Amino acid sequence: MKKFVFLLVIMLHIQTIDAQCIPDRHSTSWYDGWVSCAASQSPNPVRGISHWIMYNFGEPYSLTTSKIWNSNDPAHLEFGLQGYAIDYSLNGVTWTTLGTFSVPMAGGSPFYEGTEGPDFGNAIAQYVLVTALSNYGGNCFGISEMKINIKAGSYGIDENAMAEMIAYPNPFTDVLNVKFFRHSASLKAYAEIYDLTGRNVYSKVFALPQSEGEVSISIHAMDLVPGIYNLHIRLGKEMKVFKVVKL
Repeated sequence: MKKFVFLLVIMLHIQTIDAQCIPDRHSTSWYDGWVSCAASQSPNPVRGISHWIMYNFGEPYSLTTSKIWNSNDPAHLEFGLQGYAIDYSLNGVTWTTLGTFSVPMAGGSPFYEGTEGPDFGNAIAQYVLVTALSNYGGNCFGISEMKINIKAGSYGIDENAMAEMIAYPNPFTDVLNVKFFRHSASLKAYAEIYDLTGRNVYSKVFALPQSEGEVSISIHAMDLVPGIYNLHIRLGKEMKVFKVVKL
């Protein structure tokens, strides 16, 4: 597979002397995109042996709208995706299906501006998996580029409503406490712990009081082996991630 370049729209795009001067114009070079000519086992077992590409954003984001540019090389337009599936995940192990979608064939023009992609609806994810379902002919599958917008202020999914959240003691031995001021209308807190391989090792739902105010929850994790973990606390569509150490 060739390297696929993924750009979050919040990233700074530095234009050089070779930069496109027309908004959303896209390269027709065979080398500017992702192409798969050999199927392999998907990170999502449901997808089996398939043609796929997975993006890891490094940490969770609240994803919104997207745009996709099909394979735009004039000699290989038939390799462009026709149908594709989108799955997303917090840990790269447990997947949620966004749906199946289609994209028109590109025309090979240097003025190609792509088409609107799926709307993620503020889904919180660190991983996005694109699986090719069909193309316009040929043995390979490819796209030129994909851009996904994120919800404003969702970097790290640390919303203002959860800015005061703390996890203590850290490091911990048997019990890890989480204290926060509940601003949102959510009546449940979802606590999950993942090891550094992305494996879920703890999951529990905590009922919250109906009134706003300071809340504390206690996570009993004495069965975890000593090491470093990622603790995810989610309230509705808001989430905060802590790196915690079990002694």
